Amino acid sequence: MDKAVCSAVHHGLCITAYGAVNPCCATSFDFKHITEIDNIVDYFYTNKDLESARQTELTDTWLEECNGCKWKAEQGLVSRKDKMLNWFPHADINFTNENKYAIIHMDISFGNSCNQKCIMCNSNFSSQWLKDDILMMDEAPYIRQQQNLQLKNWSLSYDHLDQIASLVSEHTKKIEIKGGEPLYDKRFEYFVNKVLEINPNIAFSTNTNGTHFNQKNIDMLNRIKKINIDISFDGIGKTFEWIRNTNWKDAEENYERCLQYVNHTPNLNYTTMIYNLDHFEEFYNWAADMSEKYNKPIACHFTQVVNTPKYISPSYASKKRLESGIQQIERIVEDPRGVCSQSSIFKPRLELLKTYLIQCLDKKVDINDFEKTHLYMTKVRGWDIKEYVDM
Repeated sequence: MDKAVCSAVHHGLCITAYGAVNPCCATSFDFKHITEIDNIVDYFYTNKDLESARQTELTDTWLEECNGCKWKAEQGLVSRKDKMLNWFPHADINFTNENKYAIIHMDISFGNSCNQKCIMCNSNFSSQWLKDDILMMDEAPYIRQQQNLQLKNWSLSYDHLDQIASLVSEHTKKIEIKGGEPLYDKRFEYFVNKVLEINPNIAFSTNTNGTHFNQKNIDMLNRIKKINIDISFDGIGKTFEWIRNTNWKDAEENYERCLQYVNHTPNLNYTTMIYNLDHFEEFYNWAADMSEKYNKPIACHFTQVVNTPKYISPSYASKKRLESGIQQIERIVEDPRGVCSQSSIFKPRLELLKTYLIQCLDKKVDINDFEKTHLYMTKVRGWDIKEYVDM
Protein backbone atom coordinates (compact mmCIF):
# COMPACT_ATOMS: atom_id res chain seq x y z
CA MET A 1 0.00 0.00 0.00
CA ASP A 2 1.43 3.39 -1.07
CA LYS A 3 -0.57 5.60 1.30
CA ALA A 4 0.61 5.69 4.90
CA VAL A 5 -2.12 4.90 7.43
CA CYS A 6 -3.02 7.90 9.62
CA SER A 7 -3.14 6.96 13.28
CA ALA A 8 -5.66 9.74 13.96
CA VAL A 9 -8.47 7.88 12.20
CA HIS A 10 -8.04 4.88 14.53
CA HIS A 11 -6.62 6.45 17.67
CA GLY A 12 -7.51 10.14 17.70
CA LEU A 13 -10.36 12.16 19.15
CA CYS A 14 -10.94 15.80 18.28
CA ILE A 15 -13.70 18.03 19.63
CA THR A 16 -13.72 21.30 17.74
CA ALA A 17 -14.61 24.73 19.08
CA TYR A 18 -18.05 24.44 17.46
CA GLY A 19 -18.79 20.90 18.67
CA ALA A 20 -17.75 18.69 15.78
CA VAL A 21 -16.44 15.25 16.73
CA ASN A 22 -13.63 14.15 14.42
CA PRO A 23 -10.48 12.03 14.52
CA CYS A 24 -8.35 15.17 14.18
CA CYS A 25 -8.56 18.94 13.65
CA ALA A 26 -7.75 18.90 9.92
CA THR A 27 -10.83 17.28 8.40
CA SER A 28 -12.27 18.95 5.30
CA PHE A 29 -15.74 18.41 6.71
CA ASP A 30 -17.01 16.90 9.92
CA PHE A 31 -17.76 13.32 10.87
CA LYS A 32 -20.37 14.18 13.52
CA HIS A 33 -21.56 16.98 15.75
CA ILE A 34 -21.74 16.40 19.47
CA THR A 35 -25.46 17.21 19.47
CA GLU A 36 -25.96 14.05 17.36
CA ILE A 37 -24.20 11.85 19.90
CA ASP A 38 -25.75 10.57 23.11
CA ASN A 39 -22.42 9.58 24.61
CA ILE A 40 -18.92 10.26 23.26
CA VAL A 41 -17.56 6.97 24.61
CA ASP A 42 -20.25 4.91 22.86
CA TYR A 43 -19.66 6.83 19.64
CA PHE A 44 -15.94 6.12 19.65
CA TYR A 45 -16.49 2.40 20.29
CA THR A 46 -19.61 1.54 18.30
CA ASN A 47 -20.40 4.08 15.55
CA LYS A 48 -20.70 2.27 12.19
CA ASP A 49 -19.72 5.27 10.08
CA LEU A 50 -16.56 5.79 12.10
CA GLU A 51 -15.71 2.10 11.83
CA SER A 52 -16.21 2.27 8.05
CA ALA A 53 -13.82 5.23 7.88
CA ARG A 54 -11.23 3.26 9.83
CA GLN A 55 -11.43 0.42 7.36
CA THR A 56 -11.12 2.77 4.38
CA GLU A 57 -8.02 4.34 5.94
CA LEU A 58 -6.36 0.91 5.78
CA THR A 59 -6.54 1.07 1.96
CA ASP A 60 -4.97 3.37 -0.64
CA THR A 61 -8.18 5.41 -0.83
CA TRP A 62 -8.17 8.85 0.79
CA LEU A 63 -11.17 9.58 2.97
CA GLU A 64 -13.13 12.55 1.65
CA GLU A 65 -12.88 14.12 5.09
CA CYS A 66 -9.07 14.02 4.73
CA ASN A 67 -8.82 16.02 1.49
CA GLY A 68 -7.12 18.86 3.38
CA CYS A 69 -4.15 16.65 4.22
CA LYS A 70 -4.15 15.28 0.69
CA TRP A 71 -4.00 18.84 -0.71
CA LYS A 72 -1.13 19.79 1.62
CA ALA A 73 0.76 16.66 0.59
CA GLU A 74 0.35 17.67 -3.06
CA GLN A 75 1.57 21.21 -2.26
CA GLY A 76 4.63 19.94 -0.39
CA LEU A 77 3.36 21.39 2.91
CA VAL A 78 3.36 19.63 6.28
CA SER A 79 -0.06 18.10 6.89
CA ARG A 80 -1.71 17.05 10.11
CA LYS A 81 -1.21 13.47 8.99
CA ASP A 82 2.54 14.08 8.70
CA LYS A 83 2.56 15.40 12.26
CA MET A 84 0.69 12.38 13.58
CA LEU A 85 3.09 9.99 11.83
CA ASN A 86 6.02 11.90 13.31
CA TRP A 87 4.57 12.09 16.83
CA PHE A 88 3.39 8.47 17.08
CA PRO A 89 5.55 6.20 14.87
CA HIS A 90 4.64 3.26 17.12
CA ALA A 91 0.95 3.50 16.16
CA ASP A 92 1.22 1.23 13.13
CA ILE A 93 -1.14 -1.48 11.91
CA ASN A 94 0.21 -3.96 14.45
CA PHE A 95 -0.50 -1.53 17.28
CA THR A 96 -4.01 -0.96 15.92
CA ASN A 97 -4.72 -4.69 15.73
CA GLU A 98 -3.63 -5.15 19.35
CA ASN A 99 -5.18 -1.94 20.74
CA LYS A 100 -8.20 -1.27 18.56
CA TYR A 101 -9.89 1.35 20.73
CA ALA A 102 -6.88 2.95 22.36
CA ILE A 103 -6.78 6.73 22.08
CA ILE A 104 -3.23 7.99 21.74
CA HIS A 105 -4.06 11.61 20.93
CA MET A 106 -6.80 14.08 21.82
CA ASP A 107 -7.42 17.53 20.41
CA ILE A 108 -9.98 19.25 22.62
CA SER A 109 -11.58 22.68 22.40
CA PHE A 110 -13.89 23.69 25.21
CA GLY A 111 -15.88 26.04 22.97
CA ASN A 112 -15.62 29.07 20.72
CA SER A 113 -15.29 31.69 23.49
CA CYS A 114 -12.44 33.99 22.55
CA ASN A 115 -11.33 37.58 23.11
CA GLN A 116 -9.80 37.97 19.62
CA LYS A 117 -11.28 38.34 16.15
CA CYS A 118 -8.43 37.19 13.92
CA ILE A 119 -8.65 38.15 10.27
CA MET A 120 -8.35 34.50 9.16
CA CYS A 121 -10.80 33.13 11.73
CA ASN A 122 -14.61 32.88 11.93
CA SER A 123 -17.39 32.43 14.45
CA ASN A 124 -16.94 28.65 14.62
CA PHE A 125 -13.71 29.34 16.51
CA SER A 126 -14.23 32.81 17.95
CA SER A 127 -17.34 34.21 19.56
CA GLN A 128 -16.10 37.69 18.59
CA TRP A 129 -16.90 36.96 14.94
CA LEU A 130 -20.54 35.93 15.46
CA LYS A 131 -22.22 39.27 14.83
CA ASP A 132 -20.13 40.01 11.74
CA ASP A 133 -20.50 36.51 10.33
CA ILE A 134 -24.28 36.81 10.48
CA LEU A 135 -24.05 40.07 8.52
CA MET A 136 -21.55 38.55 6.12
CA MET A 137 -23.95 35.85 5.05
CA ASP A 138 -26.01 38.57 3.38
CA GLU A 139 -23.48 41.28 2.59
CA ALA A 140 -20.34 39.34 1.63
CA PRO A 141 -21.02 35.59 1.26
CA TYR A 142 -17.93 35.19 -0.97
CA ILE A 143 -15.68 35.60 2.09
CA ARG A 144 -17.06 32.59 3.93
CA GLN A 145 -17.19 30.30 0.90
CA GLN A 146 -18.52 26.83 1.66
CA GLN A 147 -17.72 27.10 5.34
CA ASN A 148 -20.15 25.25 7.53
CA LEU A 149 -20.69 28.01 10.08
CA GLN A 150 -22.86 27.20 13.09
CA LEU A 151 -23.58 30.91 13.66
CA LYS A 152 -23.98 30.46 17.39
CA ASN A 153 -21.90 30.31 20.54
CA TRP A 154 -21.15 26.83 21.83
CA SER A 155 -19.25 25.11 24.64
CA LEU A 156 -18.64 21.66 26.10
CA SER A 157 -20.51 20.75 29.27
CA TYR A 158 -18.75 19.36 32.32
CA ASP A 159 -20.50 16.05 31.62
CA HIS A 160 -18.87 16.06 28.16
CA LEU A 161 -15.49 16.68 29.78
CA ASP A 162 -16.03 13.72 32.11
CA GLN A 163 -16.91 11.48 29.14
CA ILE A 164 -13.82 12.59 27.22
CA ALA A 165 -11.54 12.10 30.22
CA SER A 166 -12.89 8.57 30.71
CA LEU A 167 -11.41 7.62 27.30
CA VAL A 168 -7.91 8.36 28.56
CA SER A 169 -5.75 5.30 29.20
CA GLU A 170 -2.11 4.32 29.61
CA HIS A 171 -1.86 4.49 25.79
CA THR A 172 -2.81 8.17 25.66
CA LYS A 173 0.36 10.12 24.93
CA LYS A 174 -0.69 13.65 24.12
CA ILE A 175 -3.65 15.99 24.58
CA GLU A 176 -3.84 19.29 22.76
CA ILE A 177 -6.11 21.94 24.23
CA LYS A 178 -7.26 24.62 21.82
CA GLY A 179 -10.02 27.16 21.43
CA GLY A 180 -11.58 29.55 21.20
CA GLU A 181 -9.00 30.76 23.66
CA PRO A 182 -8.19 28.02 26.21
CA LEU A 183 -6.71 30.34 28.85
CA TYR A 184 -9.95 32.35 28.66
CA ASP A 185 -11.87 29.29 29.97
CA LYS A 186 -12.08 27.96 33.55
CA ARG A 187 -12.72 24.43 32.25
CA PHE A 188 -9.04 24.18 31.32
CA GLU A 189 -7.92 23.42 34.87
CA TYR A 190 -10.90 21.12 35.55
CA PHE A 191 -10.19 18.95 32.50
CA VAL A 192 -6.42 18.77 33.05
CA ASN A 193 -6.91 17.66 36.65
CA LYS A 194 -9.41 14.96 35.56
CA VAL A 195 -6.98 13.60 32.97
CA LEU A 196 -3.97 13.57 35.28
CA GLU A 197 -5.91 11.51 37.84
CA ILE A 198 -6.11 8.76 35.19
CA ASN A 199 -2.70 9.11 33.53
CA PRO A 200 -0.17 11.42 35.20
CA ASN A 201 2.34 10.91 32.36
CA ILE A 202 0.33 12.55 29.61
CA ALA A 203 1.98 15.42 27.77
CA PHE A 204 -0.27 18.43 27.22
CA SER A 205 -0.03 21.05 24.55
CA THR A 206 -2.03 24.24 24.30
CA ASN A 207 -2.36 26.84 21.59
CA THR A 208 -3.08 30.25 23.06
CA ASN A 209 -3.27 33.75 21.65
CA GLY A 210 -0.95 34.85 24.44
CA THR A 211 -3.14 37.56 25.95
CA HIS A 212 -4.13 35.82 29.20
CA PHE A 213 -0.92 35.29 31.13
CA ASN A 214 -2.36 36.56 34.39
CA GLN A 215 -1.08 35.24 37.72
CA LYS A 216 -3.85 32.66 38.09
CA ASN A 217 -3.14 31.11 34.68
CA ILE A 218 0.61 31.25 35.21
CA ASP A 219 0.25 29.37 38.52
CA MET A 220 -1.97 26.76 36.84
CA LEU A 221 0.44 26.22 33.94
CA ASN A 222 3.36 25.89 36.33
CA ARG A 223 1.59 23.07 38.18
CA ILE A 224 1.47 20.99 34.97
CA LYS A 225 4.69 18.99 34.62
CA LYS A 226 4.52 18.28 30.89
CA ILE A 227 3.05 20.98 28.70
CA ASN A 228 4.02 22.58 25.43
CA ILE A 229 2.74 26.14 25.03
CA ASP A 230 2.29 27.52 21.52
CA ILE A 231 1.57 31.24 21.31
CA SER A 232 0.03 32.53 18.09
CA PHE A 233 1.64 35.79 16.97
CA ASP A 234 1.59 36.59 13.25
CA GLY A 235 3.58 39.79 13.21
CA ILE A 236 4.29 42.78 15.41
CA GLY A 237 2.92 46.30 15.74
CA LYS A 238 0.15 47.32 13.36
CA THR A 239 0.40 44.07 11.41
CA PHE A 240 -0.38 42.14 14.60
CA GLU A 241 -3.25 44.49 15.43
CA TRP A 242 -4.78 44.09 11.96
CA ILE A 243 -4.51 40.30 11.98
CA ARG A 244 -5.42 39.69 15.64
CA ASN A 245 -7.65 42.71 16.48
CA THR A 246 -5.74 43.16 19.74
CA ASN A 247 -3.60 46.04 20.99
CA TRP A 248 0.03 45.20 20.29
CA LYS A 249 1.42 46.78 23.45
CA ASP A 250 -0.94 44.75 25.65
CA ALA A 251 -0.09 41.55 23.81
CA GLU A 252 3.64 42.17 24.06
CA GLU A 253 3.38 42.87 27.80
CA ASN A 254 1.50 39.59 28.28
CA TYR A 255 4.13 37.72 26.32
CA GLU A 256 6.93 39.22 28.39
CA ARG A 257 5.08 38.22 31.57
CA CYS A 258 4.99 34.67 30.22
CA LEU A 259 8.74 34.69 29.56
CA GLN A 260 9.39 36.01 33.05
CA TYR A 261 7.16 33.77 35.15
CA VAL A 262 6.04 30.64 33.26
CA ASN A 263 8.38 27.73 33.97
CA HIS A 264 7.87 26.19 30.53
CA THR A 265 9.53 27.62 27.43
CA PRO A 266 6.84 28.72 24.96
CA ASN A 267 6.95 28.56 21.16
CA LEU A 268 5.80 31.27 18.78
CA ASN A 269 3.53 30.15 15.94
CA TYR A 270 3.28 32.34 12.84
CA THR A 271 0.47 31.86 10.32
CA THR A 272 1.44 33.11 6.86
CA MET A 273 -1.04 35.05 4.70
CA ILE A 274 -1.13 37.98 2.29
CA TYR A 275 -0.84 40.48 5.15
CA ASN A 276 2.42 39.21 6.64
CA LEU A 277 4.27 37.12 4.05
CA ASP A 278 7.05 39.72 3.83
CA HIS A 279 7.37 40.32 7.59
CA PHE A 280 9.30 37.15 8.50
CA GLU A 281 12.60 38.88 9.20
CA GLU A 282 11.04 41.62 11.31
CA PHE A 283 9.24 39.04 13.42
CA TYR A 284 12.30 36.83 13.76
CA ASN A 285 14.41 39.75 14.99
CA TRP A 286 11.75 40.79 17.51
CA ALA A 287 11.68 37.20 18.84
CA ALA A 288 15.49 37.22 19.02
CA ASP A 289 15.38 40.47 21.02
CA MET A 290 12.94 38.86 23.48
CA SER A 291 15.15 35.77 23.71
CA GLU A 292 18.20 37.85 24.56
CA LYS A 293 16.29 40.05 27.01
CA TYR A 294 15.02 37.10 29.07
CA ASN A 295 17.84 34.65 28.32
CA LYS A 296 15.43 32.03 26.99
CA PRO A 297 15.43 30.14 23.69
CA ILE A 298 12.31 30.93 21.67
CA ALA A 299 11.33 28.63 18.85
CA CYS A 300 9.62 30.42 15.96
CA HIS A 301 7.46 28.00 14.03
CA PHE A 302 6.28 29.12 10.60
CA THR A 303 3.93 26.17 10.37
CA GLN A 304 0.60 27.31 8.95
CA VAL A 305 -0.52 28.90 5.69
CA VAL A 306 -3.94 30.55 5.41
CA ASN A 307 -6.27 29.04 2.83
CA THR A 308 -9.53 30.30 4.34
CA PRO A 309 -10.74 32.90 3.68
CA LYS A 310 -9.33 31.91 0.32
CA TYR A 311 -8.68 35.44 -0.90
CA ILE A 312 -6.19 36.35 1.82
CA SER A 313 -3.88 33.43 1.06
CA PRO A 314 -0.27 34.24 0.03
CA SER A 315 -0.99 33.52 -3.63
CA TYR A 316 -2.90 36.83 -3.89
CA ALA A 317 0.18 38.88 -2.97
CA SER A 318 2.17 40.79 -5.58
CA LYS A 319 5.24 39.21 -7.13
CA LYS A 320 7.39 41.86 -5.44
CA ARG A 321 6.10 40.98 -1.97
CA LEU A 322 6.38 37.23 -2.59
CA GLU A 323 9.99 37.68 -3.69
CA SER A 324 10.69 39.79 -0.60
CA GLY A 325 9.26 37.06 1.64
CA ILE A 326 11.37 34.41 -0.11
CA GLN A 327 14.52 36.52 0.32
CA GLN A 328 13.75 37.08 4.00
CA ILE A 329 13.41 33.32 4.55
CA GLU A 330 16.80 32.83 2.90
CA ARG A 331 18.33 35.29 5.38
CA ILE A 332 16.83 33.78 8.54
CA VAL A 333 16.62 30.06 7.68
CA GLU A 334 20.01 29.32 9.26
CA ASP A 335 18.89 31.03 12.49
CA PRO A 336 21.65 33.70 12.40
CA ARG A 337 20.87 34.95 15.93
CA GLY A 338 20.56 31.50 17.48
CA VAL A 339 17.03 32.11 18.74
CA CYS A 340 15.67 28.74 17.57
CA SER A 341 18.66 26.56 18.47
CA GLN A 342 16.48 24.04 20.32
CA SER A 343 13.89 23.69 17.55
CA SER A 344 14.21 20.76 15.17
CA ILE A 345 11.51 22.09 12.85
CA PHE A 346 12.51 25.76 12.44
CA LYS A 347 14.67 25.25 9.36
CA PRO A 348 12.70 22.47 7.58
CA ARG A 349 9.40 24.32 7.99
CA LEU A 350 10.91 27.53 6.60
CA GLU A 351 12.30 25.60 3.64
CA LEU A 352 8.86 24.13 2.95
CA LEU A 353 7.31 27.59 3.23
CA LYS A 354 9.89 29.00 0.82
CA THR A 355 9.05 26.28 -1.72
CA TYR A 356 5.36 27.07 -1.35
CA LEU A 357 5.89 30.82 -1.87
CA ILE A 358 7.96 30.10 -4.97
CA GLN A 359 5.03 28.10 -6.32
CA CYS A 360 2.74 31.06 -5.58
CA LEU A 361 4.79 33.20 -7.98
CA ASP A 362 3.32 31.26 -10.90
CA LYS A 363 -0.26 30.98 -9.69
CA LYS A 364 -2.88 32.85 -11.68
CA VAL A 365 -5.34 34.64 -9.41
CA ASP A 366 -7.73 37.55 -9.70
CA ILE A 367 -6.41 40.27 -7.39
CA ASN A 368 -9.87 41.86 -7.43
CA ASP A 369 -11.07 38.96 -5.28
CA PHE A 370 -8.59 39.98 -2.59
CA GLU A 371 -9.37 43.69 -2.92
CA LYS A 372 -13.09 43.04 -2.52
CA THR A 373 -12.45 40.86 0.55
CA HIS A 374 -10.03 43.39 2.02
CA LEU A 375 -12.50 46.23 1.58
CA TYR A 376 -15.08 44.34 3.60
CA MET A 377 -12.49 43.55 6.27
CA THR A 378 -11.76 47.28 6.65
CA LYS A 379 -15.45 47.67 7.43
CA VAL A 380 -15.17 44.96 10.09
CA ARG A 381 -11.98 46.43 11.57
CA GLY A 382 -12.91 50.10 11.27
CA TRP A 383 -9.48 50.97 9.82
CA ASP A 384 -7.17 49.90 7.00
CA ILE A 385 -3.77 48.23 7.39
CA LYS A 386 -2.77 49.74 4.05
CA GLU A 387 -2.50 53.12 5.77
CA TYR A 388 0.38 51.76 7.87
CA VAL A 389 2.01 48.96 5.86
CA ASP A 390 3.09 48.86 2.21
CA MET A 391 0.85 46.27 0.54
